[in-house]
Amino acid sequence: MITILLQVFFVFYIPFLIIRYSKFFLTRWIGTIGTAYFLGIVVALIIFLVNKLGVDFALNTDVGEIGSHAAIAIAIPLLLFSANLKETRKLSKTVLKSFLSLIVSAIIVTAIVFYTYGIKIENGAELSGMAIGVYTGGTPNLNAIANIFGLDKTLIGVANLSDMVIGAFFYLFLLIACKPLLSKFLKSQKAEKYTKEEIDIENIDEIDLKKFTMNYRLLTMVIIALGMTLVGAILGVVIWMILGSVDGTMIDILVPTLMITVTVLGIVGSFNKKIRETKGMNVIGQYFILVFSFALASSLDFNRLQGLFFDVLILYGIVTIGVFVVHSIISYFIKVDVNCTMVTLTAGVYGPAFVPAITKQIDSDELTAPGLIVGSIGYAVGTFLGMLLGLLFMI
Repeated sequence: MITILLQVFFVFYIPFLIIRYSKFFLTRWIGTIGTAYFLGIVVALIIFLVNKLGVDFALNTDVGEIGSHAAIAIAIPLLLFSANLKETRKLSKTVLKSFLSLIVSAIIVTAIVFYTYGIKIENGAELSGMAIGVYTGGTPNLNAIANIFGLDKTLIGVANLSDMVIGAFFYLFLLIACKPLLSKFLKSQKAEKYTKEEIDIENIDEIDLKKFTMNYRLLTMVIIALGMTLVGAILGVVIWMILGSVDGTMIDILVPTLMITVTVLGIVGSFNKKIRETKGMNVIGQYFILVFSFALASSLDFNRLQGLFFDVLILYGIVTIGVFVVHSIISYFIKVDVNCTMVTLTAGVYGPAFVPAITKQIDSDELTAPGLIVGSIGYAVGTFLGMLLGLLFMI
């Protein structure tokens, strides 16, 4: 019992410390989610080594399983609440064409990679669907899709770890070599207009505790998110009962139903002005993403990790490079400039969090707001795209 209580304590306390010390060099280097996974992997590695020494010790799997499902289900609507999707109408055709190019690129490349390589590896269809989710939206989409498909926590952890490793190297490429390379054949920015009118939007991935205040309105939004989670869970149980209440299958129906429900309701909630303009939802949403990430990573089974990791690393590495190449080629033919191409690529592959850094690097602040918007759109549509394509790949 003491072990379980300590496990629960650290699952919820470590993410708080990560947010509290978000300016720490490790967090600034690999991001808050990366830090949560890194610390979780350290815990899993210590447990693995202790067992190798002959000491029989393991974390309670139910804590990690239940905690991760609940955390991601609460985080999704809170993040989507903050997404000002109505501002999409203010984007220029150039930005919309470029983001559509990214989505098309992700679908084409992932399909080709799956049928040539992914089909040969364990859970290749599901992993390929997750790739579409993460490269059009972000990490929350990858994990939501994984939960919808009912993948075990080790495979989900491997997918996240692979995405982190690939993402770290590709991000360095974006910062250092991408613009000089693309400038050789894509047109320059010149006097491009990326918005039809002024846009009012915040970075939903930004964590600033100095601006964070817990109040009644914010608490109400958290309760609404919890209510949506409960609705999804109840709906999942009802569907399970309708399908015959087969023993051992409830979780297989409940979790997908839960994830789809909170995503849909989160998108609906984002169109309500009072919900959307509540400050601090993104901080709490990101906190629960970190709870999910740490709980998942600390539950990794290193006995299964090695072979899985390299298979998934190769899959996601090929998809990342392929999406970049195809997106760039499409941008050339539809005459999208180099800066817009880079920003929409960043928004899709990494989510809104990395957009400001890229726009600053390429000296294009006017693309920050459009990049944040398309990143939010990716959060909204990535889960559904990945789920649908994953199901198609399973046929």
